[in-house]
Amino acid sequence: RSHFGSSHLKPIAFQRHGRHIFIGGPCPLFAMASTKRSSVIAAKGDVPESLRSKWRAAFASFDLKGTGVIDSEELTSVMRSLKMIPHDGEVEAMIAAVDHDGDQAVNFEEFELMMVAAGRDKSSAGKVGFAHVVDRHIKMGDVARLITSECTSFVDRFCREHVSEYMDLPHPEERGIEHKPAWFDTYKRFTEEAELTMQTVMVLWGVAAQKSFDEDFLEAIQEGNLLDDFLKLTEYETFISRMRSYVHEQQTGMPVLDPAAMAHIPRPMTPHTRAKTQQRLAEIDQELGVLDMKRNRLIAERRRLIGCEVEPITTGCLKHELEARRWREDVGFD
Repeated sequence: RSHFGSSHLKPIAFQRHGRHIFIGGPCPLFAMASTKRSSVIAAKGDVPESLRSKWRAAFASFDLKGTGVIDSEELTSVMRSLKMIPHDGEVEAMIAAVDHDGDQAVNFEEFELMMVAAGRDKSSAGKVGFAHVVDRHIKMGDVARLITSECTSFVDRFCREHVSEYMDLPHPEERGIEHKPAWFDTYKRFTEEAELTMQTVMVLWGVAAQKSFDEDFLEAIQEGNLLDDFLKLTEYETFISRMRSYVHEQQTGMPVLDPAAMAHIPRPMTPHTRAKTQQRLAEIDQELGVLDMKRNRLIAERRRLIGCEVEPITTGCLKHELEARRWREDVGFD
């Protein structure tokens, strides 16, 4: 089955290891020729700089040898790291599809034209050259950062709502001070709402099913240590230390978080290449964010009232998965 083009042209055939490999036509190299290629080049100017920055970063990640071009060996390595196993001849065909100067590699200009063409051609479903591989590479990094941003927003909102209950927290160097039961009760509420928040965002982005997680998502948050802070806060001592920071903010006026970096919105903006789609996603996300926070709070309260507390299953499983991956990395296991 082909990744390329429509079915009304004959397949392209070539030999590899003594076998004929058929790649369905038309090849995007020809599809982007003449008038269409000119329109794609003209459309480069409409690409927002934020998206071009992601493309530059992705290109650098694919250019494993640092030569300024992406060859078939490098593309194969990246695809395998993304759990995408290419068939014989598939990688070479992807390269050839967007290699306009015939050097059997893709430079950044060719790479950028490929991404613009994939975004403009709805019939290709993003499969121009290896644009779909790039999109997958970018997507999980974005998803991991968006989930982290939402979890950070939840922590900040919860702490600000409950900081008044902790104004008499003792200094961390004071020993033998008995902690109030109310402090622990609020901490329990935090872990319950944190668990429900994690469940909600995992479902929202489709990166978890029951107690398992998407491998690419795990790799993205492991590499950037993105959710470490949030997961540590499900431990009582870490939570109390964070609350102490909010008490200090109340007393001194010094913010816990950088106000410029912390926008108080329920859900961060979802990036999209089409402005109208991104705007509609933002509207949906803001509405869902408000509903989700209220829902999580009510579910946690209801579960407490019926004596069936929310257990930290998702957060606990995620912590375990990340710890196991780091252990395997430390001891040299793949």
